[in-house]
Amino acid sequence: MTTDFASALVSRNYSAAIKHLDAEIKHALAHTDSTVHQLLCNRAYCYEQLQLHRRAFKDYEEAIKESEASGHPSPHALVQQGLLLHRLKKGNYQAEAQKLWQQALTASTPYTNAGLVLQAHKLLNHPSAITAALYPDFPQQAPSQAGAIANGISSGQAIPATPSQPIANGTVMAAPQQGQPHTPSQAPARARMPDPSAAIGLAVTQINAGKLDEADKLLTSIIDDTDKKAPNLGAHVARGTARALRRELQGAIEDFTVAVEQAPFFADGWKRRGQARSALGHTTEALEDLQHAIDLSPDTDAKAECHTERGMTYQKMHDFARAVKDLKQAVKFQPKNLQAWNLLGLCQTSMGDIGDGIRAYQKVIDMQPDHREAWVNMAQARKELGHVTEAEAAFKKALSLDDPRSPGIHAMRVLAQMKQGLGDHWAAIRVLSKAIDLDHNPERIQCLFLRGACQHALGYHDQAVHDYEKAFSIDSGNKEQVPDEARSQQFLAFYQKEHALYIRKHLDDPVLSFCLDKELHPIFKEQWCKKAPPTHEMILRYVMQPPFPSDPPRITPADKKQVKQLIEGADAIGAVLVNRHQGFLPNKRQLRMGGLAALEMAQTLRQLVVERQAGKKVMVDTAGASLGGFDAQKGQHEFSWRDAMDIPVRWRQISEPNDQVIWVDLLTKAEFEAGFGSHTPMFSGQTKCVRYYMNFGRALRLMKEVIAQEGHTFDANNKPVGLASEDKQAEVQAAQTAGDMWKAIGKDSWVVVPIASTSRPGHTMEGTRLTIVKVPSQPDAYEFSIRTPVTPPRWRDFDQEFHALWELLLEALTSGNKPQIAHAALTYAYYWYNFMPLARGTAVTGYITLLAIFLAADMPITSYIPKDYQVDWEAILARSPTPFIQSVSSWLYPPAAKENPLHGPSGQGLCTDSLRAEVELPGSSAPPGGISSDVEGDISVQNGDVQGVLSQKPKLSIVMKG
Repeated sequence: MTTDFASALVSRNYSAAIKHLDAEIKHALAHTDSTVHQLLCNRAYCYEQLQLHRRAFKDYEEAIKESEASGHPSPHALVQQGLLLHRLKKGNYQAEAQKLWQQALTASTPYTNAGLVLQAHKLLNHPSAITAALYPDFPQQAPSQAGAIANGISSGQAIPATPSQPIANGTVMAAPQQGQPHTPSQAPARARMPDPSAAIGLAVTQINAGKLDEADKLLTSIIDDTDKKAPNLGAHVARGTARALRRELQGAIEDFTVAVEQAPFFADGWKRRGQARSALGHTTEALEDLQHAIDLSPDTDAKAECHTERGMTYQKMHDFARAVKDLKQAVKFQPKNLQAWNLLGLCQTSMGDIGDGIRAYQKVIDMQPDHREAWVNMAQARKELGHVTEAEAAFKKALSLDDPRSPGIHAMRVLAQMKQGLGDHWAAIRVLSKAIDLDHNPERIQCLFLRGACQHALGYHDQAVHDYEKAFSIDSGNKEQVPDEARSQQFLAFYQKEHALYIRKHLDDPVLSFCLDKELHPIFKEQWCKKAPPTHEMILRYVMQPPFPSDPPRITPADKKQVKQLIEGADAIGAVLVNRHQGFLPNKRQLRMGGLAALEMAQTLRQLVVERQAGKKVMVDTAGASLGGFDAQKGQHEFSWRDAMDIPVRWRQISEPNDQVIWVDLLTKAEFEAGFGSHTPMFSGQTKCVRYYMNFGRALRLMKEVIAQEGHTFDANNKPVGLASEDKQAEVQAAQTAGDMWKAIGKDSWVVVPIASTSRPGHTMEGTRLTIVKVPSQPDAYEFSIRTPVTPPRWRDFDQEFHALWELLLEALTSGNKPQIAHAALTYAYYWYNFMPLARGTAVTGYITLLAIFLAADMPITSYIPKDYQVDWEAILARSPTPFIQSVSSWLYPPAAKENPLHGPSGQGLCTDSLRAEVELPGSSAPPGGISSDVEGDISVQNGDVQGVLSQKPKLSIVMKG
């Protein structure tokens, strides 16, 4: 073994030498050999030659302890420990090193190596001795300019004090120098080649300065001059780092592979190859490398770095659960690791654990108050929770940390989205205009689209069309570089430009003279709902909207006082629409829209009752109704349930055109027959969906109930999946998570929630579908959602039910029996929520209908929706109207509706002002055409504009009692 050890040292095969020393140290420790400190010093020396300085430091530290235990501190270990402190610049390294060298002199005896005693004295008294000891082969005088250029070193560059310098996201660890040749200069015409270690240090300095090409050339010259059988690992690691920064990832991997093959115990090599593999998308191999790095890391700091890197890799894979586990380990090892805390917050919020994410971001901010990224992430998380004040403050703080000439575009856009979500479209436009005016804006498409959508909603159609056209026409030259979100919004910009032109065309028309659902081609609406590019068929069949007319829109004078009173009344009614659960923002524009729609619908219901009592039928023009579809003939039909629902649908379409509120049966025949419908996840991938996860437990129990009753689910091909056996039923009933349920069933599947018909006793209708699927592109990921395909047979079934429900509702309103009206209203809403006949907007239009019915019956709803309560889900997860009515009536019913008054849940709130609305309807045989006479008026009243809105004045009296 002695011969083998000497051969390994002579041949500079330090890895082999370390293996010999490992065995000897293990034996010496087991037998309490007093010479173990000498073995530790030798192993530390080998680590130093490989430039594994941290490991060397630990060995010298252990050697000092072992020698002190024997009563004779090792001067050699003390001297080398001091030099390593200078190399690593650890802590107060200069003072600590002086202390160690003084201890070495004190510990010296006549038996101590005399040269070592003299070295300790020189190190204490002559600073130049430190440089000479650290870089014994480096020339003491700078090479001539010609020599420097010849050797790949720029003249005038200082040689760093240490070959290990920090770079962008960590530390370039000067790696093993195993097997490097030592060839003195022989040609007088060429300057002496400096020590490769110092040259590598210079290359590292160049990397830190961003001079990646220069560093690559210098390192390549070192590698080319090195024996290929014993490569210079430090040069390969440094060049691999330079190449990784230049995104030459495959070349970086090749360099790091040399490092791990020659020094498999070198943790930093494994870590860096793992980083490069992760960046290249080779995640499986990256995770293997990072596990090696964790196992080999010499201390908790190094382990923390590796856990952080692996957490980042899992994050890219959307494996947030494993990422969180790694990042928690990282912050345990390094409580002040800002990067790990911030990533932890991102992964926690991505899982839907937003409160945990906010606490992680707060840790970062507490340690570094000007950490811009943490402030942006905090703002987004607060926005998701609906903490508007805190979110806005965080956005403003993040933007204050930017250079005013180059503010953070993404933060500005998300702030504008929040403003739009609050119904403050003007504020959103101001923020977006600043972002769009910046020269460098990588999110210009998204900003233009959002500003166009805000202007569109406000009725500024010409400005909206201008922004939509600019967004749609931007061409980066490389479609692969356009993010999916931006590409999708370019398609949407086309559809919404057409929508804006369509609305502008009808701006002065009576609202009941046209119908968006009927006039826009089904294939156009289908692609709009899907946010998909125009198809060849659509291009052939769709007729583009005409450009803006040259004449300005007409302004109809109005009674400002009356309009102001109308707006105040609508705001008071709409206030109770607020959904007080995380993920929902109190959108003042949508709330006003709800109030206005409820007023119009209540007015219509009142008139219907009057005409019904008089024995008259109320007829409406088919042209302005959705009933009948794209090919419907002109004429009139009797007012039906669908005409009533057209009222809130129309208001929803006008108030926020950014949402595709479309009747599903008026899409293409193929799409309707295929079952286009709503899709709302509660759990998606590994994420608890912020708005709807609160319903997960109840929905999972309902799915178990249906499976127990039916004994099967259906697969993606609509074929039954048998689950009737006792073992399968037990497995299904034991499921606690989406993953548990998928594994119990064994494949993607769904169940239909059967609901009972009210008008046809014993008849069962199709409620929603509870669907569980495995997400293919994400590890350990499942989606649990409601999907409600609206097919022609299902539509006919619900249409028949609604004709009967509509008749029951009108009978109740005519009778004046308020408890009966309330029961009929909630029954009607129950089936509407389960029907889901709209591409979007079923929930809000259903609740507006409830407000309207109670308002028409002179018992307006004044109760807010309880916190963490979702009315539509109460219906969707009930198999008949009864449990829905029991749940909702307990807090919603006004006193007049209660046969047996019930106490609502704790925390129920009431409106600040109670509202009584008296609606005196015209005696006309047709319902009024909206709150105002035309579309312009409807838009203006939503904007709060009391100028020129009402040409036909409904006899509306709203009395506010404070």
